[in-house]
Amino acid sequence: MSFDFEARFFQRMLAGRPSPARRVLVVGCGDGSEVAHIAGATGATTIGLDLGVDARARRPGIHLLRADARRLPFRDGTFDALYCYHVLEHVPGPQHAVAESRRVLASSGMGFFGTPNRSRLAGYLGGRATTWEKVKWNLADWGKRFAGRWSNEQGAHAGFTGRELARLAAGVFARVESVSLPYYVAKYPKLGAFVRASFRLGLAGFLMPSVYVRATVEDTASGHR
Repeated sequence: MSFDFEARFFQRMLAGRPSPARRVLVVGCGDGSEVAHIAGATGATTIGLDLGVDARARRPGIHLLRADARRLPFRDGTFDALYCYHVLEHVPGPQHAVAESRRVLASSGMGFFGTPNRSRLAGYLGGRATTWEKVKWNLADWGKRFAGRWSNEQGAHAGFTGRELARLAAGVFARVESVSLPYYVAKYPKLGAFVRASFRLGLAGFLMPSVYVRATVEDTASGHR
């Protein structure tokens, strides 16, 4: 399973920093694959955490530990950047995880958050699963919609709309911006015109399977924290 594109896009999100990110935290790292790709793309010392991790995946410059996203075992301002990809929809009380993410970032820090798009017509389209798995998961999602159980709190893989995710991050970060458009244009360059048109016409809220935001501790546009 490769996270090469996601790691390169994350590095692109870091490009505007005044200095390279030296310490990166990956929240919800799973088996550690994301950590390895992000460490390779950024050149930073990278720590991944999850409720269950395999210590055998550790290697020089890559560290894995078991921890709760809502109670991060780090001092304030420990990291230069944070990556949280399709995790918040699984966390009870995601606002606490976002607040902890903000706490452990330095004043010039940046957080990248991505979740499924709650208003999507179909999901998992660009994922690494088989076609049958994607069909099965989408049918299960629509079953939960019809049953009135389409929420993260009820165990659905619902996620957040773009506005909901931005609002969640804006509760603690100084500056939050949607990066869904550049994400999809970069991921599907041959469909760039279609992607741009869908955002321009307001259709992306239904067509795009996931939503992404970049959040910074300090508002670089105004200098406010």
